[in-house]
Amino acid sequence: MKRTCLAAAAVVLLAPGFASAQFYLSGDVGADFSSGPYVVGRDDDRGPVCDEFINPSFADVPGCTDPRQRGDTWTGPFDGAAGVLAGAAAGYSLRRRFPDHPLGRLRLEAEYFHRRSDRDQETDVRFEAGSVSAAAHQAGEFTARDRLGRMAGNHLFGNLYLDFFGAGRFTPYAGFGAGIGLTDADYGASGMVNTDPARITSVTDLPNADEIRRNVAGTVFSEQARLSDALFGYQILFGADYALTESLSLGVKGRRVDFGTFEDGGEWDLLRSHESQLRLDGSEPVTYLITIDGIASFVVSLNLKYHF
Repeated sequence: MKRTCLAAAAVVLLAPGFASAQFYLSGDVGADFSSGPYVVGRDDDRGPVCDEFINPSFADVPGCTDPRQRGDTWTGPFDGAAGVLAGAAAGYSLRRRFPDHPLGRLRLEAEYFHRRSDRDQETDVRFEAGSVSAAAHQAGEFTARDRLGRMAGNHLFGNLYLDFFGAGRFTPYAGFGAGIGLTDADYGASGMVNTDPARITSVTDLPNADEIRRNVAGTVFSEQARLSDALFGYQILFGADYALTESLSLGVKGRRVDFGTFEDGGEWDLLRSHESQLRLDGSEPVTYLITIDGIASFVVSLNLKYHF
């Protein structure tokens, strides 16, 4: 097997015209300006009246033992943030193989890059109509906030460039790339129910309404988690290289990178001051799913290439 691989490599490297091909290695470091993502959260909570920790008589409430149909849906916009990008690439230029043909303007490249932005922002959330907690939140019975901290990704992209050769040392270019990467997001949520039971007006028409209001007053929910998802992305690139020597060039590169929708979730750290459950026996856990749209960046970087 080893001899077969070596023989195949020799055939490729010694193929006509390939020996004159121009390979290069490059490195990038620059500033990442990410857009403001839009966060949508969903969970399968039933609310305090169906929570056995809060309402021991939950089984007498219509719907509390039926299959779960809906929970909460909330939204929260976040601002953009600045960060860093660092990467490395290996490429192959067709210029030497096709010196007098338009194909000679093309470059193929395999690129790895890491991008990171430390957002550390909080925003008030809005519960969508129809959510379990929508009426209570609108009435001011509790407050809720979402937090988005560091977002970071490790990406592998394949890029195709078109070089615009001139008579001088400058070579402008434009390109397109696509790839996939693992993205992490530090997500947090917090909230607190009003400490005054009399302010909890959404719990009515139940024989033990006063008990429920007393039990839920002052309780908190919270979550702090590192969420992860593999995202497909694409990028548009442009820039210019300046030839320092025959084998070394320095350039400035700009890129616009867009990624697909991020999704991940888990169980709450605290749900109404207890574990992420609706039942004392742990038979009905409450889980959430966070969706983040609008993950995109504009990046300006310095690029150093070594040609061989």
